This record gives sequence, structure tokens and C-alpha cells, in this order.
Amino acid sequence: MRNLLFACCLALLAGCTTMAGRLNGSLTPPPGQAYAIVSLVGKAFDPDRATIGLAVSDASGRVVARDAASLITDTVFGEEGMSPVEGKLVLMTLPPGDYRVSGAWGHWSDDGVFGPDLRMRQFPLNAPFHLDAGETVYLGQVLVEMSFLPEVRLGNEQGRDFGHMRRVWKIEDLSRVKVRPLAAPVAR
Repeated sequence: MRNLLFACCLALLAGCTTMAGRLNGSLTPPPGQAYAIVSLVGKAFDPDRATIGLAVSDASGRVVARDAASLITDTVFGEEGMSPVEGKLVLMTLPPGDYRVSGAWGHWSDDGVFGPDLRMRQFPLNAPFHLDAGETVYLGQVLVEMSFLPEVRLGNEQGRDFGHMRRVWKIEDLSRVKVRPLAAPVAR
């Protein structure tokens, strides 16, 4: 059993090498662009049957980026020795400007009285962020909780996520990454 778990972890790490190859050891965005990094993670009673996603909108409200993670295949590993979490570290290339994480969603299955109950829930968000040309910004974590009372929580898991960037993306120097975790706007 232990060998099977080890083999699965190696297979998952091998699947992440495409990001390391694409970045070639650097988080410097293409000229005139910026990078936004967000950790999209989820919790479900049955992660084998759960998928999560998020949408990013520009200042005019148009969706300009989307991403999704399968809780059975996507993993954020963190530093060596840390417990991995189900989800994905998302890297988005965007032009400079004002944006917001406009929403997240979860799709999962619960065991019902007459068999599996398929559930889907949209979570509107309005978490603004700004990008300048040439910068790389870590936006923190979007956690989609699907276990008891479905909800979305924003947070900062910089230690884990920077560990993933070093370990899996093969980025040694993270000193230029700006840390600006998402926060929901304050109601007035």
C-alpha cells in the first residue's frame, strides 16, 4: 500500500513538470503582462467526485480568466514534509489593470438516501486586486468547502504555496513575488 501511495505521488508530481518547464525557473511575466497566482483548494467528504473552479473578471465585469481543479487529480504539495492539500496552484497571465475574483463554484456528490446526490453551488465573490506590468502577485487562497455547510473562504497560505512553487515549479528565487492576499470588500 505504501508503494502504491508513493507511486501515485510521483505520478502527480510528474504531471506538474509541465509548469516547471513552461516557467523555466523564473516567475518573470512576458513583456507588458503580469502574473497572478492563487491557490484554489477544496474540501469534500468524497474528493474523488468533486471539482472546484473560479472566475476572474476585469474592471468592466467581463470574465477574462477561469480555472478549475479536480480534487482527485490536482494537489498543492507545499514544502517537503508538509501535508498536501487537494486543489491547484493557479498561474494566470493578465495585462496590467484592475481585476476581481468574481466567483467560485463547487460540483460534488453526496451520498443520499436513494444513491448519490449531485450538487453544484455558485459562490459570488467580489475580491478585487490590481496588477502592474511586469509584476508577479500572490493572491492567497480560495478555499471551497463542500463538506457540511458549503462556503468559500479567502485566506493566505503563503508558506505552503511558496513551498509548492519552489518544489514543484522549480522556482528558487521568490523574492520578487508580491504578496497581496484577496479580501472581500468591506460593506459600507
